[in-house]
Amino acid sequence: MRNKLIILTFAAFASFSALAQSSFGGGSQDAKVSIYPNPAVDVLMVQIEGDISNTTFELNSMIGNKVIIRPEDAGNGRYKIPVKDLATGYYFLIVEDEEKRFKKAFKFLKH
Repeated sequence: MRNKLIILTFAAFASFSALAQSSFGGGSQDAKVSIYPNPAVDVLMVQIEGDISNTTFELNSMIGNKVIIRPEDAGNGRYKIPVKDLATGYYFLIVEDEEKRFKKAFKFLKH
């Protein structure tokens, strides 16, 4: 049973890793999104450059559970996402702008 769980966890990690490194849809080719610091302790910063403005954020745990977040606009295309109260582990942040057909996932470690 334990071996099956390890294999299943590895398979989920591999599929999310591939997801975290790719863009979805046609998307805005001019947009550049970066997250830092990685690993994060208290706050995860998101820097958005380019032609996306109606940005939404979704945070998922490694096993796919959605985590409620409250991003704070820090100006100049930067957003602060508090992660201090999250359990240690890997998470996936999805940055999306439906209007511009932009969607990208980022994997980060919360210490």
